[in-house]
Amino acid sequence: MEELTYSSIYKSADDTKIEDQVKVALSEITKSSNILSIYSMNARAIYFFPVASDVYQLSIQIFPLTPEIVAQIMTKVSEFSTKVIYSTGLCLVENRCFWEGFLQEKDLTKDIEEIKMILESIAEVKGITIEKVTK
Repeated sequence: MEELTYSSIYKSADDTKIEDQVKVALSEITKSSNILSIYSMNARAIYFFPVASDVYQLSIQIFPLTPEIVAQIMTKVSEFSTKVIYSTGLCLVENRCFWEGFLQEKDLTKDIEEIKMILESIAEVKGITIEKVTK
């Protein structure tokens, strides 16, 4: 039977490693793409995604948080990106709410400055950071 997942248990962070089976699967990806790795602090999980262009990390601070604002932000994101590789969803950090997403440059329909302007037009957006992900 084909395996869908790989798992291991480690006694400490220093003992962790990427298993050979996972490396083999990742090497197949790198034949046609690069690999984006994301460690999600809130999910405590590591994700790997194939990517074909530069990737930007978009972080939006929101206050106050309402369902309408969430819908408005997601609508705005769909105006400048045809796809989101990964999103944290909404995360509370202390008393602040954040949405973080990873976007491939090839999926963007606007440049970075236009994206900032689009998001800054929402009164509840209190901060925006857009950074290119590097090695």
